[in-house]
Amino acid sequence: MTQLRSGYPLYLQVKTWLLERIESGEWPEGSLIPSESELITTHNVSRTTIRQALLDLVASGHLVRKQGRGTYVAKREQLFTSSPLYGFREELELYGRSAYACELTIEVEDATPDVALHLRIPTDAKVARISRTICENGDPIMADISYLPHEILPLIDEPTLRKTSIYSILESHGISIAAGEQAISAVNADEETAKAIHCQPGDAVLYVERVTRDKMGQPIEYSIAKYRPKFYDYRVRLTRKMEREEISE
Repeated sequence: MTQLRSGYPLYLQVKTWLLERIESGEWPEGSLIPSESELITTHNVSRTTIRQALLDLVASGHLVRKQGRGTYVAKREQLFTSSPLYGFREELELYGRSAYACELTIEVEDATPDVALHLRIPTDAKVARISRTICENGDPIMADISYLPHEILPLIDEPTLRKTSIYSILESHGISIAAGEQAISAVNADEETAKAIHCQPGDAVLYVERVTRDKMGQPIEYSIAKYRPKFYDYRVRLTRKMEREEISE
């Protein structure tokens, strides 16, 4: 039985364990991962816990399920499309939306295993946690949590952050923002999210998870945003490839 880290939800501990094997290359792209039954035996946890961890990694694009064949490590070049990188607020403003932070808190805390893995920092490292509710004309659009390495915190000025994006602040201090990966899925709002964006607990909200990197490839922000669907419309231009490709279930 694998010894999981204590102090965090079991599904998050399993998810972190799985992600470590994917990110380290121990499980290469296209490889079949252990079955749910094998993972249950390895970690001595419930099937529900295993499934929640797997579903999170499928939603983030790290794993792909193939009906009747199992779960595989996703081929990253097949799952990502290239789009301009904007901050969440920059993206809203690009479409003429006047967005501002109506609620904002900045705290320092210990990195959870999940945050540490995404930022590539030790699990006992400190991180800056920036929680915002973004509004338009007083109406909440989204709730956003950003995690940044602790050494970046002195660059963040709260009054400025209420009026502009994290990206703009970092770039004004010479920190280049070069690339990122983003996964979009739908989740049900918990009570905290529902209170922040004025919806009902259990309502469907758009869930956007993102890692942003500098020009050296080092992660500088890990963020989770939850949007009220009526305020956010995600559109992608598609092009058809003529060669036949396998469609994953």
